[in-house]
Amino acid sequence: MPQPAHPTLATRFNPLKHHAFQRDPLSPILVVDDHPIIAEACRIVLGEVEDVVAARDVPSGYEAFLEHRPGVVILDLTFPGAALGGVDLLHRISSDAPLARILVFSMHADANIVASAIKAGASGYLLKDSPPDELPKAVRQVRLGHRYVDERINLRGVPLPDHVDSDKVATLTRREREALSLLGQGNSYSTIAEELAITPRAVARLIKQARIKLGIRRTSDLLRRARDLAGGEDSSN
Repeated sequence: MPQPAHPTLATRFNPLKHHAFQRDPLSPILVVDDHPIIAEACRIVLGEVEDVVAARDVPSGYEAFLEHRPGVVILDLTFPGAALGGVDLLHRISSDAPLARILVFSMHADANIVASAIKAGASGYLLKDSPPDELPKAVRQVRLGHRYVDERINLRGVPLPDHVDSDKVATLTRREREALSLLGQGNSYSTIAEELAITPRAVARLIKQARIKLGIRRTSDLLRRARDLAGGEDSSN
């Protein structure tokens, strides 16, 4: 992947302090698709209620993401010269900003591709041959922090990661976020205990409470969320 045009922006970007992804109703919609007609169609369908900006490839899509900090990214998966190159952008955005809302808008209906996109950080997946009124519905659900998958896609038997609503992150106490963040940095319970000046048993209790609040069942998903928090600690609460 090429480096962003403004690396300092990417470095300073604190995803947990960027509330536009979860609460600002005025944040624009970013459409990343190499076909101008798709961006124009999105403007027509969403234009009455949303401000829509567009990018035509992966590098400009990332730059537009940093510049506009959109409430929702509508992302195609296929770009000229890079099969499923949109997945690279999906990985990059979700890595930089775990709270970002990304709706994949694609012709690929294969369950494995859909599952891979969701595992990479997509909040939703909509097929391009959907009726026009499905797009605003999907955008609305994704903006609210819900997972949205086109009902025609059969994901039965396909494992998906637990969905963590970013609003649930706000329910964590400062201590719970600190413990998770330190866990995400690869620290043991004893090291976290020393850092927070508490006992290892208290650390285990904090992690358990955070796990319950976030609705996470699998340890792998807990560690992923912990790594997300380690990338930008929220100072609220």
